Amino acid sequence: MRAVYLTGEQVSLRALVAADKECAAAWFDSPFPVNAVRAEAWLKEAHASLDRPPALHYAIVRTADEAVIGGVTLQTDYRIGTLTLRIAPWLPDADALRAAALRVLHPWLRDDLELMTFVIHIPADQPATIAAAEALGMIPGVRLREAIARPGHRVDELVYQVLLTPWAVRDA
Repeated sequence: MRAVYLTGEQVSLRALVAADKECAAAWFDSPFPVNAVRAEAWLKEAHASLDRPPALHYAIVRTADEAVIGGVTLQTDYRIGTLTLRIAPWLPDADALRAAALRVLHPWLRDDLELMTFVIHIPADQPATIAAAEALGMIPGVRLREAIARPGHRVDELVYQVLLTPWAVRDA
C-alpha cells in the first residue's frame, strides 16, 4: 500500500522492508556494490532499536512498475535536516527520477516534519535535480570543487539549502 502523501507521478517513497535486500545496489549508499547478505544485515541493524534512529531511511519506488530504484536518507537534528538521495546509477533517467523524488519530499519535510531548514548535496552534472531544487526555493550555499569522481573525470558537488516557509523572516 502506497502512502498518498509520499507519492508523485513518477516515484513514491516507502519504508525499507526485508525483501529490499535483493535490490540493495539501487538504494544502498556506497561506492561499492552491496550483496543481499550485507544488505540484510544492515536492514536488521537499522531496525533493531525501538528508539528514534539517528537517520530515517526510505526506498524510492518507480510508480509505473513498483520497482525499487533508489533510497533516501534523512538525518535530522531537531529542526535541521540533511537529505541524501540515491538513484540506481544504471538508470538512464536517474537525474529526472532524483528530481521527482526531491519534489515529493519537499512538502513532507516542510509541512509534516516542520523542519526549519534542510540541505542536499547535488553533483553539478545533474541539471534536472538542480532545477528542481531551485524551483523549490533552494539556494546554492557551497561548491566543493571536483569532489565527486566520475569515470575519467571529476565534477563539483553543490550544497543546496532552504529556510522553510514557517521559519522564514518576512518583511514588515
